[in-house]
Amino acid sequence: MSKLCFCLFSSTPDMLDHDFVVKVLTGTPAELARCAVEWGYDGIEFMPDPERVPDPDDFEEALREAGAMMPVVNTGRMSAQGMALLHEDPNLRRRSVEAFKNILDFAGHLGARVGLGVARGQGIPENGVDDLDQIAEETFRELAEHAQKARTTIMLEPADPGATHYINTVEEAVGWAERIGSPHFSVMLDTYQLMEVEPSIEHGIEIARGLANHIHLYDPSRWPPGVLPEGQGLDWPRIVRALRRVGFEGSGSVVLAPEGDPEPAARRAIAYLRRLFDDGND
Repeated sequence: MSKLCFCLFSSTPDMLDHDFVVKVLTGTPAELARCAVEWGYDGIEFMPDPERVPDPDDFEEALREAGAMMPVVNTGRMSAQGMALLHEDPNLRRRSVEAFKNILDFAGHLGARVGLGVARGQGIPENGVDDLDQIAEETFRELAEHAQKARTTIMLEPADPGATHYINTVEEAVGWAERIGSPHFSVMLDTYQLMEVEPSIEHGIEIARGLANHIHLYDPSRWPPGVLPEGQGLDWPRIVRALRRVGFEGSGSVVLAPEGDPEPAARRAIAYLRRLFDDGND
């Protein structure tokens, strides 16, 4: 397997004001980039405030000075801040679409891709499936067209029902990528979703059929890989074997440990992942 770009989930300090599902590294862009590299990572997966996106030129300088990469921008803060692309309130939907476009512009300037996960919201309960699909198609097409202009790619992330009731399986995400039919609208993977929703981890990875080139890497207990005692986390060698079989290339992002000093766990996780992915020692 080719070398992957490994990143830490990250955001600005005000992220701590929001109830987010996993723990992430926080700081200024310069602090985030420098810390990620010092801890052994290639860079960051950044979660901007959707309505106060940083200046991309300043962000680019911070990355360059630290020698850090940012292959992916995460839109998860949209959900944490009460926004949703698919919502019963059309005004909130429009506000969310415009915020997502701002993130696309930011990412495109920096050569990053954009994850579309819980930013889609829970769905619209009172709408039938056909009505919701129509709203989703209109929204996804509009965003894909903007992604093309911004020179970036949207990666639709399937998620477990605890996060959203809409697009839970890899097969559904792949179906949407095929339906939108744009090279700027693809899919990504998440190990929590693969564990919780798919018939097997291998099934979910294989269903992506090479469309995915980014994956979130963490245990169902929200711990980074290779940190929990043996038998308490996912079978990471098994996951690596499945990714190798489909020729997975690209990037993977890691969360911080949910408790204790995050640095030792982050360093252990990246050492473990590099041993599995880069050396093929599985």
